[in-house]
Amino acid sequence: MDLKQGDLENIILNALWDLESDGNERIFVGDIQEKIKSAKKKWAYTTVKTVLDRLVDKEIAVREKDGKKYLYHSVVNRDEAGILALKKVVRQYFKNDVNELVACLNRLQTPAKIIVERKNAILQQDEVRKELANR
Repeated sequence: MDLKQGDLENIILNALWDLESDGNERIFVGDIQEKIKSAKKKWAYTTVKTVLDRLVDKEIAVREKDGKKYLYHSVVNRDEAGILALKKVVRQYFKNDVNELVACLNRLQTPAKIIVERKNAILQQDEVRKELANR
């Protein structure tokens, strides 16, 4: 299975997993809508339903008719999806070598440190130029 989702699909899938891990067995569109709303953004019911239906079409979730509404459940859990995603990353970027991925993860903080160091060096150079210009 190749999991491929967009950003909103990931938000909704994570909400579905959260609700399932909280013990909810009957998850409706409105439950997901409530879970993902924030002070900045409230998603329309139709948007959430459309995205859930896309997840069903991709066989990442399933729906079950319950009266006039549908219940939704994930097909894969968060750990399984994470493993599939990591396998894809290892295959695509690290030539199927998990050790290369681990080495990359160990360097994860390095780019941020390099950027800060470069920024500080540029600021120091600017200060030196200003001092020389004022002489």
